[in-house]
Amino acid sequence: MSTSVALFTARLLVDELARAGMTRACVAPGSRSTALALAVAERRDVVAHVLTDERSMGFFALGLARSLREPVALVCTSGTAAANLLPAAVEASLGGGALVLLTADRPPELRDCAAPQTIDQIGMFGSHARWAADVPILDCTVTSARVLRSLASRAAAVATQGEGGPVHLNVGLREPFVDASFPSNAPPEEAARADGRPFTDCAAATGLADADVLQLAERLRAIPRGVIVCAGRSLPAAEIVALASALGWPVLADPLSGLRLGDHDRSNVVDAIEPLLRDENLRAQLRPDAILRFGLTPASRSVQRWMEESWPAQHIVVATEKWPDPVRAASLIVHADAATLCRELCSALSAPPHEDALAWRQLWTALSAASRAALDDGLQHAETLLDGVVIREVVAQLPLGARLMVGNSMPVRDADAFLPSDAKPLAVSANRGASGIDGVLSTALGMAATPGGPVALVIGDLSFLHDATALVYAARKRLPILVVVVNNDGGGIFSYLPLHDALTPSRDGAAAFERFFGTPHGTDLSQVAALGGGFFQRVEHREELAAAVAAALRAAANGPAILEVRTQRDASRAAQQSIVRAAQTAAQAAAPSCALDQPTIARKPL
Repeated sequence: MSTSVALFTARLLVDELARAGMTRACVAPGSRSTALALAVAERRDVVAHVLTDERSMGFFALGLARSLREPVALVCTSGTAAANLLPAAVEASLGGGALVLLTADRPPELRDCAAPQTIDQIGMFGSHARWAADVPILDCTVTSARVLRSLASRAAAVATQGEGGPVHLNVGLREPFVDASFPSNAPPEEAARADGRPFTDCAAATGLADADVLQLAERLRAIPRGVIVCAGRSLPAAEIVALASALGWPVLADPLSGLRLGDHDRSNVVDAIEPLLRDENLRAQLRPDAILRFGLTPASRSVQRWMEESWPAQHIVVATEKWPDPVRAASLIVHADAATLCRELCSALSAPPHEDALAWRQLWTALSAASRAALDDGLQHAETLLDGVVIREVVAQLPLGARLMVGNSMPVRDADAFLPSDAKPLAVSANRGASGIDGVLSTALGMAATPGGPVALVIGDLSFLHDATALVYAARKRLPILVVVVNNDGGGIFSYLPLHDALTPSRDGAAAFERFFGTPHGTDLSQVAALGGGFFQRVEHREELAAAVAAALRAAANGPAILEVRTQRDASRAAQQSIVRAAQTAAQAAAPSCALDQPTIARKPL
C-alpha cells in the first residue's frame, strides 16, 4: 500500500525538524493530527511527550525549549485545540523559546462551510508568531518533498534565532491519515540532504564568523562549475565581480542588479544567456554544481527553471533578512551584507582559481558572445517592430547617469533577454517586490520628482492604462519623464505562455484566449496621453523609432513626453522566437560538445 499524502507530509516535516536539531516533541491527542502524531511516534531520535491539555502542553514545551535551547515541536488537532496554544506562543514571543507550532487543519474544501471542529487557523497567532505558513496539500513526489523540507527548515531556523520564538505551520490534511506503511523506522529520504543536515541551513543575521567564512570559501573554491546569479535591486557590483574573479566563476546578472550596466569590470558578467536557458538541452548542459545568488529571484522563468533543475547543486542565497527561495533549492541562506561578505570571501580565497573553473567560465563567456551576436543581428534586421527592439533603442539614446524603470510582464523580461552589457552607467529599476502591473507609472513619476538623472519608463499598454490618472498630477507639476508605452493592444505576455499554444489551435480555444487573456482594449492612447498635457507621438514602423525616441527625450525635459510604440502580438512573438532559436543554434555551434558535456564534480554539502 502506498504512503498516504497525510503521512508523507507529516514525515517530511518531522524529519526536517529533527535534522534542524529538534529532539523533543509535545503531542496532544486528536484525529485530524493523526499523521503528525504518528510521524513523531515512529522516530527513535525524538522524545515524545503526550499531554491531553493543549494549553498546558504549550507551556510544558516552552520549558523544554528554554532548557534545551533547541526547537520543540507542538502537535495538536484542529479548531479550539490550536487556539489553546496562544498563551504559550505569546509568552515565547515576548520571553523567548523556540516553539514550532504544528496545527493540523481541515483541507481547503472543508473550511468555511460549517465543517465540525473547523475555525480559521491561517495566521491565527498574528504578530506573536515570528513566521507562519499554511502548508499546502501536495503529493508524494520529490518536488513536493522539497517544498515541505524548505518550509520546515525555515521554521526551525526562524524559531531558533536569538533567544528563540514561536513559528506556526498550519498543516491541512486529508484522509486517510494512516496506512500500512506505519510504522516506518527508516527516516524519509525524499529530497533529503545526504549528510543529515537541514535542507536549508541559515547563517545568523550578524554574519559569518571567520572560521565559517574560511570554510565557505574553501567549499566554493573546490567547486569549479559554479555561477553567481544577481537579480533585482542595486547590488555591490565591484565586490561581486571581484569575488567572481577570485573564484573563476561567471556572473549571470539581470539588468536590475547593477552588474550588467556600468563602468565596473564586466569581464566575468555574461549576458544573452536567458534566451539560451529557454532550451531544455542547453539548460541541462549548463547545469552548475553551485549557485551563489545575491538579491531577488530572477524575473525570467527560464532562469528560475534552470535553478530548479540544478538541484541538488549547492545553492547559497545571500540576503539581508528575508528568505528568497521560491524554487525551494537553497542549501544555505546567509543573512549578511553582500558587500561585506564578498570582501571577506575574497580575503579568504588566497589561491588562484582552478583551471577547471577558468575553462567553465570561458565556456559561458563564449556562449554569451555567440548568443549576443546572433541576437544583435536578428534584432537589427527584423522587419517587424519588436518589443525587444524598443528597450534597446531607449537605452541606446539615454544619456549617462539616466534612470530607467521597466514595467512588469514583458518589459522587464525583454530587458533581461535583449539588453546587452554596456559600460554606460544607468540605474535600472522595476517594481519586483510584488511584481504587479499597477502603480508602475506613479512609481516612475515619483522618481522624476526627485533630483537625479533623466527618468525614462518603458511600460506595457495595460499597465499604463491601470495608472493613467497619475498623468494629471504629472502634467500639473510638469514632471520631466519619458514614458514609452509598448502597445500590443492587450496582455502580450500571455502569448508567450504555454496556454497560448494549448488554446489557439482550435477556433473556440483561440476565441477564449483572445477574450480572457489577450484582452484587446482598442483604446486610443493619444486621448489618454492628453492627461499629461505634453508631447505625444505614435510609432508604427521600425524606421520611425530612433528619431521618435530622440524627439521624445528632448521634449521630456519640459514635462511628461509619451511615446506609443505599436507592436503586433502574434508577429512580435513569432519574430522574437525565431531570433531566440538562432541564438541557441549559434551558442551550440560556438562550444565543442566535450566542453558542454564534461562531467560534474561530486556535490559536497556546505
